[in-house]
Amino acid sequence: MADLRDRVVLVTGGSAGIGRATVARLASAGARVVTCARDGDRLAEALAGLDGVTGVVADVARAGDRELLVQRTLAAHGRLDAVVLNAAVGWMGLVEDTPGDVVERIVATNLTGVVELTRLSLPHLLRAAAEHGRADVLTVSSSAGLSQVPPLTVYSATKAGVQGFVSGLRREVTARGVRVHTVMPGPVSTEWMARGHGSPPASDDDARGRLSPGISAERVADRVAGCLTSYWSRSVAVPRVMGLARLGETFPVNRVLDVVVSRQTDRVRRVSARMVDERTG
Repeated sequence: MADLRDRVVLVTGGSAGIGRATVARLASAGARVVTCARDGDRLAEALAGLDGVTGVVADVARAGDRELLVQRTLAAHGRLDAVVLNAAVGWMGLVEDTPGDVVERIVATNLTGVVELTRLSLPHLLRAAAEHGRADVLTVSSSAGLSQVPPLTVYSATKAGVQGFVSGLRREVTARGVRVHTVMPGPVSTEWMARGHGSPPASDDDARGRLSPGISAERVADRVAGCLTSYWSRSVAVPRVMGLARLGETFPVNRVLDVVVSRQTDRVRRVSARMVDERTG
């Protein structure tokens, strides 16, 4: 396995959840980490006590902020060895109930932000691969990108787009020394749902009641670190059983889901609304 010591890694969405756990995991292994978040106070709280980590207040949905992130990384360390594209916006609800500005925000953060930040980083990653033998692009996708079901249809569509982007990117850069990975968690115990529906970030002491059910963010962070030290590009479901979600898009399972799930839309609307209210009320 490769070593993370002194590697320069840019991690998006580092103030909470998977991003926060990933920053801590990589820093503990000796990486030099640059991370970002929209909320400066929450970011400062997350990075307190971590050595070798630089925080930047930035929104990956904004073109200028994406350029700033790359520039700040190069200014601080002179190179870029890996990018972990973790920042994402979630939404739980049927398509017809999703506001247009929310749709734009989800696409801008989850898909456009991933593609554009990769594009800006690639010249530096390719240089690192040529000089040091490797560089990495890692997307934190979702098992929801493998099979699309309500009430996560819009969110799932962006993650499916990320899956397609990863596949194409591998075929562009593998022979030039850049590994391209995707980590696909199932449900994770984070503020994902509350934040996606407009709740401001909570302090560490207040966040517990807003967490969604699921595995720990640290478990996902461990798989991220594993990919960044692998000699091969990897696609990893966390836990592994979540990889079975791809069966939902195979015949005849997909046709059965079309009929069965579409008959449950009223129930899906009620259950998802109740789950959101429980975490945002």
